[in-house]
Amino acid sequence: MVALGSGIKSSTTAARHYKISNDVLILILRYLDPTSLWRACKAFKRVHSLVMEYSPLHYAFELALAGMRDGPASHVYRPAVGRLQLLSAYRIDWPSLVWGHEHKMLLAPHTRSGVSSGFLHQIRVHNGHHSLDLAELPSCRTSRSPALTRHLKFRTPEIENVALDRTQALIVTSHVLSLQNGIGVVLYFRDLWTFEKHPKAYGGTYDFNVGPVPISGISITIAGHNMSISFEFSSGKIMHLVLNWRNFQAGWLEDNDIQFISENRLLVVRRNRGLPYLSLYNISNISSVVVERDYELPEAWARSTIGFSPNTSPLIDEPSPSEAMFYPDPSKRVILVVVKTPSPNGGASARNWLIVNESFFRPTSRKDRLRVSWNEWGQSCLIRDAHSAILGPYVNGSRIVFAENAPRHSSSRAPVMSRLNVIEFSPFPDSNCVQSHAWSMVGPRCVLVPNEGSRELPPKTADGRQIEDIRLTEDNVVLFLSNHDDSRPVNILTFGVPPPPGRSHSHHDGPTHH
Repeated sequence: MVALGSGIKSSTTAARHYKISNDVLILILRYLDPTSLWRACKAFKRVHSLVMEYSPLHYAFELALAGMRDGPASHVYRPAVGRLQLLSAYRIDWPSLVWGHEHKMLLAPHTRSGVSSGFLHQIRVHNGHHSLDLAELPSCRTSRSPALTRHLKFRTPEIENVALDRTQALIVTSHVLSLQNGIGVVLYFRDLWTFEKHPKAYGGTYDFNVGPVPISGISITIAGHNMSISFEFSSGKIMHLVLNWRNFQAGWLEDNDIQFISENRLLVVRRNRGLPYLSLYNISNISSVVVERDYELPEAWARSTIGFSPNTSPLIDEPSPSEAMFYPDPSKRVILVVVKTPSPNGGASARNWLIVNESFFRPTSRKDRLRVSWNEWGQSCLIRDAHSAILGPYVNGSRIVFAENAPRHSSSRAPVMSRLNVIEFSPFPDSNCVQSHAWSMVGPRCVLVPNEGSRELPPKTADGRQIEDIRLTEDNVVLFLSNHDDSRPVNILTFGVPPPPGRSHSHHDGPTHH
């Protein structure tokens, strides 16, 4: 018995002194996904020290902190060291609103313009001829530095709206025309690079009638094989056509607002007996939409105008760009619902932003869980108060950007001072997060921790003009400024651009915090 006990004690002592070599430990750690690697670093000092010294592991660690995924671009041509340097620049520059490059453009008079899937598009009309100009936005993640961006120009029939999907090389354009029996709409499906009919589209065009009421606004969103065309009519009515552009299966929705959270699922703002809801729709079969789940909204919002601020980052089931070194993790996307509640005294409307992680919305097999009360799911949400002077919000992934224009007095010749603001939701926030006092509700179960930054635009960036509109991508903030004579100035602020040798982004005017 004594000998057996001694043997056990001896083997146990030997096990305590056994140590895995660094080479073997590195091989083990390389099997971990970024989130698991981050957790291992928090638990073991030795792992953390080793990860910081070995570039491929350090890169994976930074992916977790930034809420990014490794992209499909070959590591042979884009090794971990270069990816790590670029990713670190993104992770530092965005929360501080320190961009590395500005590109100013003047849009021609009477052009329709916008941003979609990494391109700034302009619809031009000259001597009765229509053309579509596409200017690629810079992205160092995809090896498209400001000097390497592409510019495309196509002749086109008369169109008013454009939507692109770079990963599918798809351009969808629309034209509204007056018919004897009402208002008609025609959609064109074209290849991004040739402008010929897209080879996978069921047809080159799709036309339909929307009735006799004039259209005041159209927006197009593409999500894989499906897409939505949302109409706002002069009567105030809103309708949405959901269309599979691969087989032309289509159906109409009359809900207040819709947003894709995957190719076959929509999150919808709707009302039932006067009360507002967010509902999860399954559109796998567009002709027979299934309501999978309802989420009650506060009764106090029964008279409110409720809609989504579109999230422009890739969906959970969308492929990433083939040339991307890294890209935002789709599982970290946030949903932002804008609520405008009229004042009972006839004053300015109250504005609130409801923010929640998009992955919260999922179907259930339990019949007693098909409707979720606000008292329950509101515990996982944030609500931020927003004043009426705010321009935005604009959402990309887990990042929110908005602007504020200082009021300009008619007697003053001083330039307009505009302020850019950002809210970041890091997957692993630290104690240095800065938060304003505008958060009126923080749910006890909410996993989102906001980190806010603010920066006054340098005079040369806005040229003393007010910001009229903004578009947000993974790499850029596009500022549409007030008119310059007949032209419209645009300034493209690009993040993640390496500074010239001997210079640092820190030389720019620094950010301020709330």
